[in-house]
Amino acid sequence: MDVLAVYQVTKEARERAVNGEGPTLIETYTYRYGPHTMAGDDPTRYRTEDMDDEWEKKDPLVRFRKFLESKDLWSEEKENEVIDTAKEEIKAAIKKADGQDKQKVTDLINIMHEELPYNLQEQMEEYKEKESK
Repeated sequence: MDVLAVYQVTKEARERAVNGEGPTLIETYTYRYGPHTMAGDDPTRYRTEDMDDEWEKKDPLVRFRKFLESKDLWSEEKENEVIDTAKEEIKAAIKKADGQDKQKVTDLINIMHEELPYNLQEQMEEYKEKESK
């Protein structure tokens, strides 16, 4: 699916949503550069470096980066600054989150359901009992 097709499909999905016609599932395909898992999968067993090179030419993120660099709107230095800033913000957010009280299962269930489904009522009672100890 090319960029214009994705734009058209998402535009139509938005229009459907705005008109109250419900959600739309948009399925797109992309190329995965890395392994399937971190448990020893070696992508070089089933694809070549030429395949990676071919897909890199099509990659919208790589293409957009090159476009921005050609307009002097982006650079490796700026990217490293953004990454460093993001890492610091993530560390601060994790620290803040670690300082919060741990959420109880019963709180999560209550947030998820306005009216508790019958199949969760028994589980809710079990969790209430566990949490009261």
